[in-house]
Amino acid sequence: MQPWKILLRSYASGAWHYRWAGVALAWGVCVVGWAALLFVPNQFQAVAKIYVDADTMMAPLLKGIAVNTDPQQQVSVMLNTLLTRPNLEQVVHLTVPSGRTLSSAEMANEVQKLQSHISLKALGTKNLFEIAFTDTDPNRALSVSQTLLSIFVDSNIGSKRKDFQGAQSFLDDKVAEYETLVREAEQRRAAFRQANLAVLTNTVTPDAANGAVEKTRQDLGAAQARLSSLQRQLNGIPKMIYLDGPPPTGANGQAGRGGSLLQRLAEAKQALLDLSSRYTEDHPDVKAAKRQVAQLQSEITAAPSVGAEGSGSQSIPNPVYVQTQSKLSDAMTEVALQNQRYNDALAVWNKAKSMTSTAIEVATKFADLDRDYGVLHKTYQDLIDRRERARISQSVNDQQSLVIVRIVEPPKKAPYPTAPNRPLINSMILLGGLLVGAAAAFGLSLNAGRFFVKEQLAADFDYPIIGVVTRLSRVDDAAEARRSYTAFAASLVVLLCGYCAVLVIFDAAFRLTLQGLI
Repeated sequence: MQPWKILLRSYASGAWHYRWAGVALAWGVCVVGWAALLFVPNQFQAVAKIYVDADTMMAPLLKGIAVNTDPQQQVSVMLNTLLTRPNLEQVVHLTVPSGRTLSSAEMANEVQKLQSHISLKALGTKNLFEIAFTDTDPNRALSVSQTLLSIFVDSNIGSKRKDFQGAQSFLDDKVAEYETLVREAEQRRAAFRQANLAVLTNTVTPDAANGAVEKTRQDLGAAQARLSSLQRQLNGIPKMIYLDGPPPTGANGQAGRGGSLLQRLAEAKQALLDLSSRYTEDHPDVKAAKRQVAQLQSEITAAPSVGAEGSGSQSIPNPVYVQTQSKLSDAMTEVALQNQRYNDALAVWNKAKSMTSTAIEVATKFADLDRDYGVLHKTYQDLIDRRERARISQSVNDQQSLVIVRIVEPPKKAPYPTAPNRPLINSMILLGGLLVGAAAAFGLSLNAGRFFVKEQLAADFDYPIIGVVTRLSRVDDAAEARRSYTAFAASLVVLLCGYCAVLVIFDAAFRLTLQGLI
């Protein structure tokens, strides 16, 4: 026979010898376990499922207009603050009849019990949560779950309304404070500007004033040069033109020709004067006009002296002289005007030089005042803008919250207990009792000091075994063995029947408890 079979046979023979001790211990374990489980109270659970809708249409529509908050962060804060001590104390006051009269230690104990029996977990879908409360009383479990659900829904409305009111009050105070500061800054800036108006309004720098002086000096020089040119031209033009009487009937006709030459000379000089005022001396038209004037003068010189000054019978004002004199008057006026501009530019330059140091200091102080006013005014405008956004946000919150709590499944009274799982525990008690009984029988056989098979003798003693004398089998022995087997099997069957009876009794007790609660 193989060694493992021999060993198994020896263990089975020893355990069978102590079978009744094992059966008794199995009965004891099962009876004690079932009796203890009988006193374990049932646990009822009320479950509520909620969905926090943070993706409403109001958020994108009010972007940039109202105060932007993170809906997901708000949901996280709502969940984390649900199980805080103030909320749980409110639950105790609403669900415990004597909650108002509890001491601090008793209130702390009740709050701790609530925390250990409240379950808050997220389900598979985003923003879908489950709030559950477990208690031995299904009515109290339902009441606590409903209270927690109401606190969770109200916290979204009440906290935001309180936050908006606090923010609105804070912004109103800050707007009033900064309005006073802005007005004071405006008064300081206006008083400083009025006290230093002459310096602040002088925007001409010494460099710019010097440039203006140079420009007016050049304009004055040009005007004086034109005046001198006109004076020289006027000195060379006769004031009067003398003409003869009626032209003679002679064949030469010199008198008429002389008068015509003088007129042509006056017109040529006028044309030269006009061209000289517009072009330089090297311009072709100016040169041509000079040649024409020189030619006419040479012709007049070569002509007879009839009609010369003092001998003619008629005289007229020289139109060239008159026009040149008019231009001379205009040139003198222009010189006077440019001289006045030059004197004004010199005065501005001297004033700019004298006010430079004072202007820098005044401009620096005014820039400081203006910068302070700008900072205060910008902050004031920002506060007004934020206050308006807070008002819009509060109006939106009064009509519709950006985070909406939807009750997917309201809590209901539990029809069956959720714990303990009595069939499973009873089965584990039965299995444990059987294992303990078998282990006890096996342990007793190991420590008995008896030999149940010849192989144990051969293993423990170094002597050869000649033979084994077996017990003679009698009719009474066979009947006794059958009775022993029957009794052992009956004890196990009764144990299984007791297990089934316990299941039925517990189930009946559960049904009776449920009927009484309903």
